[in-house]
Amino acid sequence: MKKVIIILFLFFLRESNIFAQDSLYARQVIERLSSAEFHGRGYAFKGDSIAADYIAKEFQSYQLNKWDTTYFQHYTISMNVFEGNTKVDFGKSYTSFEMQILAFSSSIKGDFPIVKVSKKMLKEDYSDKNFLADKMLAVDLTSFKDENQRKKCLNIMTFNKLNAKGYIIIDKNLPPYSPVFGRMPLKHTNIRIVKDSIKKPLKKVSFDIESRYISEYQTQNICGFIKGKLYPDTFFVIGAHYDHLGQMGRDFYFPGANDNASGIAMLLDLARHYSLPENQPDYSIAFLAFSGEEIGLVGSSYYVEHPLFPLENNKMMLNLDMVGTGEGGFTFVCGLAFADEFKKFEELNNAKQYAPKLRQREAAPNSDHFPFYNKGCKTFFIYGMGKSGQYHHPSDTLENLSLGGYNNLFRLIVDYIKMSDN
Repeated sequence: MKKVIIILFLFFLRESNIFAQDSLYARQVIERLSSAEFHGRGYAFKGDSIAADYIAKEFQSYQLNKWDTTYFQHYTISMNVFEGNTKVDFGKSYTSFEMQILAFSSSIKGDFPIVKVSKKMLKEDYSDKNFLADKMLAVDLTSFKDENQRKKCLNIMTFNKLNAKGYIIIDKNLPPYSPVFGRMPLKHTNIRIVKDSIKKPLKKVSFDIESRYISEYQTQNICGFIKGKLYPDTFFVIGAHYDHLGQMGRDFYFPGANDNASGIAMLLDLARHYSLPENQPDYSIAFLAFSGEEIGLVGSSYYVEHPLFPLENNKMMLNLDMVGTGEGGFTFVCGLAFADEFKKFEELNNAKQYAPKLRQREAAPNSDHFPFYNKGCKTFFIYGMGKSGQYHHPSDTLENLSLGGYNNLFRLIVDYIKMSDN
């Protein structure tokens, strides 16, 4: 009897190990990817390449197959990076929660007077004038009640239609940081600052900002696969972007724990799961880790134009982006577009109660599923609902991430693939 109990214990231990280590492994991956070692997984200090090497080594440890001699699918981008000084002095220092240097900002050094922008100035054409060329212009966006006016004003500031040295944009809060405009070689500097953090009128500013615009920078997707037992030429695709917002200067970086170290953690976890001989699927599974998502879905767009197997052989593409929560349920972007496939997830969830709810959304160009969708592939972008740090913010850390639905989403995906195998 004692031997039977021991055998049963070892069996259940073995079975539970297939799943029970998921959140532990995920935590380790997220902690590593969101650490300073990876420089925010952007293009300053080659943070993307450091992250890519890490992911490729994980692929190799699970003996994923390659389509080429390496797991890398290289392509090039152009990008503005900040690898030197990023000092801004208004007479007091501001934290990263109170001030942003926008991604396209050029190098600037010296002291500059600040001139308040009037609404009249925003209506005039300054394209052939340069008397503001040595001035920093300040605009208070909270004075614009109409959203279209705010957007028009921001457009003027972004593309320097007043021909100024740069702009101080004052607003109620800092918006989520975006590196997208860093792809453009603009020649002025923009700073955002929280209005409540300003205790005295802004009259002058001292800058020491060093930026560098890199043309034809080589980055990469990381691509591997597990061969299916019965249908090796047809693929499920598990995708996730590994890039984030990068590093700003020598000391500050965006961790990106939920966005999207969490998605890469689950992608690697699924690769680990299916690499076990007893879990080999009937259909092949491709694991695609994309760079360039944060700057406009560049990596996934490159992939669908240069696919490693015919796109018509995609059975389903699951894009995992911000899956580090989930205690509130999961949203399926494109769930309305592919209602029959969404229904399979619902049936599984109703049977096993993995999540409190699954929510359908329309198709939207908000992550790496969309280039696949545009090519006619079935695809879902899955993200979690629950507690985490703020989106595109320095608070997106592992400490602020619940991982509340991680294990259950993992099991839901495994069950879905198993259902589709049958």
